[in-house]
Amino acid sequence: MLEILQEYKAAVTNGSLYALAHGEDDTVFFSAGSDGIVIKWKVSEMDKAKAVAKVAGQIFSMLFLEDKNVLIVGTMSGGLHVIDMAGRNETLNIYHHKQSIFDIRYHSILKKIFIASKDGTLSVWSPDNFIMEQAISVSSMGLRMLDFNIEKNEMAIGCSDNHIHILDLESLEPKMTLEGPDNSVFAVQYSPDGNTLLAGSRDACIYVYDCATKKLHQRIMAHLYTINHIQFFERGKYFATASRDKTIRLWDASTFELLKSLDKIHYNGHVNSVNRLLWLPQSKRLISAGDDRSVIVWKIN
Repeated sequence: MLEILQEYKAAVTNGSLYALAHGEDDTVFFSAGSDGIVIKWKVSEMDKAKAVAKVAGQIFSMLFLEDKNVLIVGTMSGGLHVIDMAGRNETLNIYHHKQSIFDIRYHSILKKIFIASKDGTLSVWSPDNFIMEQAISVSSMGLRMLDFNIEKNEMAIGCSDNHIHILDLESLEPKMTLEGPDNSVFAVQYSPDGNTLLAGSRDACIYVYDCATKKLHQRIMAHLYTINHIQFFERGKYFATASRDKTIRLWDASTFELLKSLDKIHYNGHVNSVNRLLWLPQSKRLISAGDDRSVIVWKIN
């Protein structure tokens, strides 16, 4: 039985929230959005959230590098901002991408930073000196989100060309293109065991792919509008979807049965588009953020 308790809900910014990132431990996270302000939160002291950085422009993506105590922020205009959290000062402002940076991910084994942009390119950066090591064109349209499959040594990139592009993780050579969605692919996430790839589209559907065969296993009419994000939790037993239809939906990852729909009426959920999710595994908290400027902490039992 999956039990959900809303522990905290607050709107502390002046605009929509688009990005969430893990902090230095499992009880700390960051949020950011259209006002360019980064807020730092601690699960046990949510009422003591504080602004720790501000950049010019809307923040669409974010990554915290714990070993360097550095926060990396991607903006709507394509700016890549590197912020030293010890001094809380911006040390680098890099403009390589010509359009929005939608996703920033760190591969801990390869020790590389991967950036997906609306300009259709994927760039790879060193976390030591923030020098770009490689950049490739993946699509003529925007790259919305990426995820790694360590078991298969590959990555999936959801694109606005209605496709999911599978690349070799080390060479970045294209392996194949997955079809299925009828519209832009906004969200991709591999299951923790690497056997399944989930994709969420602007057509409001979840697409389930078998990673061994690369075949479409199932198409699920999951929401009323765009699926913005997908997050596995509880070691891959469940996953959550966030949508423009203002709901978060929780699913059984083995049967793909809908378990709960976290909405405004029944759960005091978001009143506008839900844009991002973040799972804190040790704390067993699911964090959500959206256009209503709210951060919500959901405790999972």
